[in-house]
Amino acid sequence: MTITGFERALTVDEARWAVEQAAKAPSIHNTQPWRFRWSGSTFELYADTTRVLSSADPDGRELVVSCGAALQNLRIALRKVGFDARVWLLPDVRDPRLLARVVATEARPASIDERKMYSALLRRRSHRGGFEKRPVPPSLMVALQRAAEAEGAELIYVHDLGQRRRVLQLARWAELTLSGDERVRAEIAEWTPPADSGRRDGVPASAYEAEPRGDTDDLPARDFDQGRGQGSLPSSAPVPAGVIAVLTTMGDLELDWLMAGQALQRVLVTAAQHHVFAAVHSQLAEVSNLRTELRREFYDASYPQLLLRLGFVSTSQLALTPRRPAADVLDLT
Repeated sequence: MTITGFERALTVDEARWAVEQAAKAPSIHNTQPWRFRWSGSTFELYADTTRVLSSADPDGRELVVSCGAALQNLRIALRKVGFDARVWLLPDVRDPRLLARVVATEARPASIDERKMYSALLRRRSHRGGFEKRPVPPSLMVALQRAAEAEGAELIYVHDLGQRRRVLQLARWAELTLSGDERVRAEIAEWTPPADSGRRDGVPASAYEAEPRGDTDDLPARDFDQGRGQGSLPSSAPVPAGVIAVLTTMGDLELDWLMAGQALQRVLVTAAQHHVFAAVHSQLAEVSNLRTELRREFYDASYPQLLLRLGFVSTSQLALTPRRPAADVLDLT
């Protein structure tokens, strides 16, 4: 580790800023299920289990994946201000809600690439509509796979036509299963507030279409509107679905879910550097028997955590989802 000539701790203002950047991570239904504690040199990341989706995510898998994405953002933010992050995952077996401990230590100034990564973190958006027709460059597809591998996960592209049809079929079945579950529908309604609610969490009406996309050559969109007519994302004509990819891990324990979240965010931020954005499709991983079928499709080699559609998007279709302020997710000790 290279020291800049003197060692100092993060100030409280810098710690608060770093948590604000961490909280820009994506999360299932924008539940933002994380909580941070700062004690002068160390961040602790906790799962906020009051925000778990007990019907769609009964095991808390997607909650932990979401927290892993926030952890990746924290690491990127610390490097932006010249601090290294030493990370311990699941550091205390006595406290299962404690997902990570991060010690921030002053190090070398951020490199050009690290500053670009942070800038892309600010540009990243989740996208729920269609993509432009221009293809994602092969070189970027490789870079995204390397980004996932750097965090202990794998990004598998669905290229083969037969495999693509099978994956799309399973995804449609998953969406039908979930949309027919009244408990899941109630959770969606709870986390899709009307435009005038003023809430700083949940999926805003500007981020989804009133009629979910249903093209047979596309991964099905989740029905956030549920016939309420509040979705205001402009409808787009059917276009190629973009690149379909599956994010997988070798195991399926809490540690793997944390790695999947960090890998997801590194993939999304790397893509955003090149103005490529993603729609995250988690429905297929939420229906146990269909997730097993998807795993078999890839030879049981790893566990699928979620699906992505990747492509170019007009900036006018990239909605900014609200975020809770740092004061709501940070405890200072």
